[in-house]
Amino acid sequence: TRAPKELFPPFGKYDSRRELARPDLDPRIHFALNCGSKSCPSVEKFSSEKIEEELKVVARGFCEDDGNVSIDFWKHELTLSMIFYWYRADFSRSTSELPRQIVKFLSGTRQTKLQEMIDSGRPIKVKFKTYEWSANASRCKEYKGPKSIAARRWSTDALFQCNLF
Repeated sequence: TRAPKELFPPFGKYDSRRELARPDLDPRIHFALNCGSKSCPSVEKFSSEKIEEELKVVARGFCEDDGNVSIDFWKHELTLSMIFYWYRADFSRSTSELPRQIVKFLSGTRQTKLQEMIDSGRPIKVKFKTYEWSANASRCKEYKGPKSIAARRWSTDALFQCNLF
């Protein structure tokens, strides 16, 4: 598959890196990556020892947020983050199959409602939310360091002030 706004897949047919690409991508990786925009999953720290549990937690956290997965039981609609649109091939073969995959990342009432919608046999209308590309700088503090050219750029110190690490 290709990344958002890419015209072609990342590796051509004869690209030697192609053999290194994983054919069995775990779609939960999309809940762990962050570009810094407001619609991105939150920034988390992961460890190799606990990666399975950590991916499970970030997938559930992302999908439990109504801003990313919104269920309208009465209208039989599921409104999803654009992440599911861009990387749909990593989650399911078609858009109509997305609800069956997303229900795995939910719990409680939300899981029950979506499962009931699936079990009803009625088609579920799947829509996608507009992606918020503006920077998620809600936790940033104003930089009060020297007014040099270097201070105007994002430094490691400035990133730490934003609680990004």
